Amino acid sequence: MKKFFTYTMMALTAVLTMTTVTSCMTEDEQLAWDLDGIWSGTVIGDYYYDRYGLVGDIYDTEICFYQEGDFSRGGTGYQIDRNRETRYYTRYYFDWVVRNGRIHIYYDDGYEIVIRDYEIYDVGRTTRFRGYFDDAYDGTPIATFDLVKISYMRSVADDGGAKEVSKEEFK
Repeated sequence: MKKFFTYTMMALTAVLTMTTVTSCMTEDEQLAWDLDGIWSGTVIGDYYYDRYGLVGDIYDTEICFYQEGDFSRGGTGYQIDRNRETRYYTRYYFDWVVRNGRIHIYYDDGYEIVIRDYEIYDVGRTTRFRGYFDDAYDGTPIATFDLVKISYMRSVADDGGAKEVSKEEFK
């Protein structure tokens, strides 16, 4: 009987600990934790025009969010925009933070966007992330995006033999 009571108390303690730790996380911290990883997919709209002066939907995008710690609301990351035809790509680094349910991205070159009206959801064993990019300065919608999580680990993505080029060469 004593063993049964001990095992029951250990299990109850474990469940209470997990519940307490989970409930300590704010919604912004939970979103930051969910974002951590590498996402790949498409961005459709004026984003590439605003960013590079390019027109057309022939680009793939990979965005990597590195969360600074399990209970932080942000971190650092990079974004690779790859031309499907030429395989040239451009990589930008950024800082990001989740504030009041919106994701703010501050690129090293001064460009800023806000991600809004997004959802992160599972389809089978695949995690998806879709929503809208807005210009951070005036709130103008500039694109929609649909990404798939390709890595849950904090690792640098393989460039697949593509060649990194400047913004001018990317055109």
